[in-house]
Amino acid sequence: MKAFARQLFKTFLFAAIISIAANCIYYSITQKGADYDKALPKVIEGIVLLNIIVFVMSLPSLFLVNQVYWNNLPVRLILYFSGSIVFLITSLLLNLPPQSKVVYLLTGGIFLVVHAVFYYLWVKKRA
Repeated sequence: MKAFARQLFKTFLFAAIISIAANCIYYSITQKGADYDKALPKVIEGIVLLNIIVFVMSLPSLFLVNQVYWNNLPVRLILYFSGSIVFLITSLLLNLPPQSKVVYLLTGGIFLVVHAVFYYLWVKKRA
């Protein structure tokens, strides 16, 4: 259980760092001439909060410590990836301005990719 929780926390950390960098780059490209000193701390805070939301939505993956769930591939995939996929679908369905939608999708997509990399490493390690 501890190893799996540690892996999920590492996913959160890596995804938060990468999504902060990607969204800051996106912000600087789209908001040329803006005052970055005041805006970037707010952007970073927002991205961290979005990553916390995706992290909380991914907590059902902790049920995979139960061997019955782990050995059932469809259940394993649903439990592991459902949180970030539901976040992405919800981001698409929300009535947001296009720039905000890009930030949500970028953050959720990065979390999903990092989560998938850790899933691949976890499966490879257990095989």
